[in-house]
Amino acid sequence: MHAEDNLTRSSPVNMVRISVFVAAVFSVLATAQYTGPCVASNCGATGRVCPRGYLCVPYPNFNPAERQGCTCSYG
Repeated sequence: MHAEDNLTRSSPVNMVRISVFVAAVFSVLATAQYTGPCVASNCGATGRVCPRGYLCVPYPNFNPAERQGCTCSYG
């Protein structure tokens, strides 16, 4: 068997490596810091206008480094 055969042959080890890589890419994308708008007149990625009496609040954390988005909330 040649070294080239190891690269082109589908094996469980190669599939695991690919799966780990894909999972890592998705986890980085999922935990990316939200930097969009977070005000009542332009709330969240969709730019929603919060109804009267509602506030635009960050979630799941008020810390900007851990923020994943913003939503209208009645509090």
